[in-house]
Amino acid sequence: MRYSSIIRRVWSCAQAAPEEVILKDANRFWSWRDLLWRAQAYATALGVGSTVTPRDSTVPILVGRSGDTVAAILGVLMSGRGFAPLSPNQPAARLIHCFNTLDARDVIVPEGSGFSGGEAAIKTLRRVVLGDFDSRPGLPPVPSAMPLDQILYVLFTSGSTGVPKGVMADCSNIENTMLWSADMLDWRSDDVIGCCTNFFFDISMFDVFSLFYFGVPLAIYSNPADVEKVVEETAKFKITSVFGVPTFFSQILRRGMIGDSRLASLRRIVAGGDFFPPSHLIGWRKARPRIEIYNVWGPTETSIVNTMHRVTEADMPLLNKGRSPPVGKAHQRMPFCLLDENGVVVQESNLRGEICMLGACVTRGYAGDPEKTKQAYINIGASQAFRTQDIGYVNENGDLFIVGRMGATVKVAGYRVDLGEVESAATKIPSIHLACACVIDLEPQSGDRELWMVLEPDHDKRAVDIYSVKKTLRATLPPYMVPKRIFVSPALPRNANGKIDRAAVTRFAIAEARK
Repeated sequence: MRYSSIIRRVWSCAQAAPEEVILKDANRFWSWRDLLWRAQAYATALGVGSTVTPRDSTVPILVGRSGDTVAAILGVLMSGRGFAPLSPNQPAARLIHCFNTLDARDVIVPEGSGFSGGEAAIKTLRRVVLGDFDSRPGLPPVPSAMPLDQILYVLFTSGSTGVPKGVMADCSNIENTMLWSADMLDWRSDDVIGCCTNFFFDISMFDVFSLFYFGVPLAIYSNPADVEKVVEETAKFKITSVFGVPTFFSQILRRGMIGDSRLASLRRIVAGGDFFPPSHLIGWRKARPRIEIYNVWGPTETSIVNTMHRVTEADMPLLNKGRSPPVGKAHQRMPFCLLDENGVVVQESNLRGEICMLGACVTRGYAGDPEKTKQAYINIGASQAFRTQDIGYVNENGDLFIVGRMGATVKVAGYRVDLGEVESAATKIPSIHLACACVIDLEPQSGDRELWMVLEPDHDKRAVDIYSVKKTLRATLPPYMVPKRIFVSPALPRNANGKIDRAAVTRFAIAEARK
């Protein structure tokens, strides 16, 4: 049986420099020794070597924005089980669904989770809460390694139905991602990762396992939505590299803080999970030309991130036209193909198709849901594959471009409309920071629908001339793609992962229309 090297790599780093500060949050700085002993306490509380065998269960963790969450994650792995990071701020019914899917027996509530306890969701589970911090001399003994085919974590993603789907990633999936990332990113001895996403979002898993696998120190932003705090903590923690959704980086531009001297330590930003507006990319390149900018892509179901492209001067002609740069190329550890509408592999360049990831990055499927797994996880030839539902094409140089998502192309008045294209046209207007288009069913029975849009101005107090916006859009888009109604919000609603919440935007637009 083959085993994962993650635990071994953690102990190798810790043994080399046990007092090195490796983890930072708003309340404390953690050394390797601190982290391992706290993790050991969680492992002991869970019952290392108890009657619970490694494959019996996955342990849910109600995560918070503190180093104790990272210690809890490591502690679960040390106990020989996988973990499932969950938001403590979701409805009890959703938590109960997740716990039932996992067949959970225990739930960990780390410091800083913000979970008050007593809710019906956890009444049937043994609650693991540690007391005062305990760090001892030396290091705990090295725990047993996990088999490569063992579940490492389960991440719940709602998808289009709103019902949480638990994506099961095993040790081999994440080892593959880490080994691939070593070819993509150059970690330096003075690097510090800034964690700006929640620990139930897959981007944060890239941060955590970069800490475990490569020994890169991790600093946790206390409030990623507070731009002043982000800038302050970037300096305080000496953060050099941040992987986040585009809205995280765009907010710094919007607040006019991109030139703040406290961002001097930053040498790299990595943006994924959504489209990075070209105008915002240009803004970052102009204001911070020495910062490396990476445009990346990858679904949760294919182990966090699969392609990575460094934005350079060669991309400027595309950006200046308002078009997005590529997201990277295929790699031997991250192969992919495109499927046409008939499910046939696209062989020619510049032809669009649904992107299917292949090979070792493809996770196990959805926990407790074989039907959804069967629909999305397929075989192409001799390779396991995942249908991402993202539409893209590969140019003559092998660069992958994402052009939209299945379902993002809607039919209005008989015409097919790509919502992303409408939004991109709006964000080219100088006064517009972000845009979100939505389709409103006026008369569901008759099929009468209209295209609406909500705008976020480049400053929360800026007045937006909607008539001027429509005039500009009419000059750049076909008439059927110009939204019938346009509304302005000081800030577009975001979901827990920092992305634009399209459902909330739609509700906002309907409420505004009724005023």
